[in-house]
Amino acid sequence: MIGSLYSMTAGLFNTMVLSKQCPCGSQKLFSDCCEPFIDGLATPPTAESLMRSRYSAFVVQESEYLLSSWHPSTRPTEINLEDDPIEWIGLEIETSRGEGSDQQGEVTFKARFNHQGEIGELYEKSRFVHQDGRWFYLDGEQLSNEKIKKVGRNSLCPCGSRKKYKRCCGG
Repeated sequence: MIGSLYSMTAGLFNTMVLSKQCPCGSQKLFSDCCEPFIDGLATPPTAESLMRSRYSAFVVQESEYLLSSWHPSTRPTEINLEDDPIEWIGLEIETSRGEGSDQQGEVTFKARFNHQGEIGELYEKSRFVHQDGRWFYLDGEQLSNEKIKKVGRNSLCPCGSRKKYKRCCGG
């Protein structure tokens, strides 16, 4: 009974995620964007696509993918996303290098989040390496990690949707 309830709940969650836009901000469906990378059905062709899929993996809490896409030379032994849950609410890519035959890549991005009711922004320059036919996250330089002032209900949403906060993430 509990197993079938879990299966039904997991199936409902997967159906809800599949019918939504990808968390990475590409404006594509999750099933047509980052999900094939996270599920291991495809390999991200660029450093930016790996960055976007890793962001989406944080959103859907897929720590196994995060570890497998991390270069072995800098990879931690484990990632526990459940101890201190963060709600990721938006990704903005500023610059990106790393395509085709490039051996190295770099992506500068801003990722907005809600942590215990505080809206914040992680601003980072991540480095990637292309090895054995696939891209790996190597490391990142945190440019800033700031709390954004309390967001008013009628303010623009910090996720970047250009909607009012009350009609977007604050709803």
